[in-house]
Amino acid sequence: MKKLSVLCVALFLAQAASAQIIWRPAKTLSHGSFLIYTSNYITQFNKSYDWNGEKWVPYGDDRKMTYVGMETMFGVGLTDRIELLVNLPVNFNSVETGGVENSASGIGDMYLKTRVAVVPWTADRGGFTLVGAVRLASGDREVMPALGDGTTDFVVGGIFSSGWKSGFRWHLRAAYWLNGKTDSDTDLGDELKILAKLDRTIAAKLAGFVTYIPDIFFKNKDADGEAIDNSQKHRHYISAGIVWNPVKGLFIRPKATIPVAGEGGSLYSVKPLVDVWYSFALFK
Repeated sequence: MKKLSVLCVALFLAQAASAQIIWRPAKTLSHGSFLIYTSNYITQFNKSYDWNGEKWVPYGDDRKMTYVGMETMFGVGLTDRIELLVNLPVNFNSVETGGVENSASGIGDMYLKTRVAVVPWTADRGGFTLVGAVRLASGDREVMPALGDGTTDFVVGGIFSSGWKSGFRWHLRAAYWLNGKTDSDTDLGDELKILAKLDRTIAAKLAGFVTYIPDIFFKNKDADGEAIDNSQKHRHYISAGIVWNPVKGLFIRPKATIPVAGEGGSLYSVKPLVDVWYSFALFK
C-alpha cells in the first residue's frame, strides 16, 4: 500500500510540473523584466482505476489522499526573446490508509526552465515559443507521502498562441517529458501533454477561457528494460476559469480542472486552483 501511495504522489508531482511548463502563452518577457508567480491548489484523490474491471472505483472509507500546495515561479527576460525561470513547489501532503494517517510538508522537486521566442508574439499575428526544462530531485522521497520521485527529468515543448481577433485568441501547446530512473532502476514512463485553449475577452480587464488537456503517461520499465503492465496512465481534462487584470502587470486567475476520461492510477473529481502572477521591468 505504501508503494501505491508513493506512485500516486509521483503521478501528482508529474502532473503539476508538466502543467507549469506550458501554462503561459507564447509571448515572452521583455528584456529586463521579471516575473513572480504562484499557483495555489488543493487536490483530494477519491478513486483508483481497476484494470480488471476497466473502470474507476471509489476509495473506501479508510483511505484518503489530500495534497495542498503552492507552486512558485520566478523568471527574468534575458533578452526580448529569451526567458530563464526557476520553479519551486511547496507541498503539504497527507495520506490515510487503514485508519493510519501520514503527512509530510516541504520543498518538492524544483526545476529550471527556459523559453525562446522563435516567432515573437504580437497581438495581430500570434507567435511560437520553444520550451526546455530540467527537473531536479530536490524533494524528499523518503518521507510518507513522498515530496518527490527521486529522478532527474528533462522536457522539451512548444507553444503557439494566435493573435486576438474579435475578442478571441487560441493556443496549441505540447510538452514531452523524458522521465529518469528511480533508485531501484525502475524507468518511470515518459509523458506527453497537449493543451488546446481558447481565450475570450469579457471586459477591459477581464477574460474567460476554456482548455482541453489530454495527458499520456507511458508504461514504466523495470531494471531489465521490460515494460510493466498496467503502469500507463491516460487523462483527459477540461479546465475553465477567468483572468482578472486589476492593475498593470498583475493577473489573478481562479479556475477549476475536471477529469472527463482516463485510465490508470488515482484520480480526483475536481481540482480548484488560484494562480497569481506579476511582471514588472527593472531595467532595459
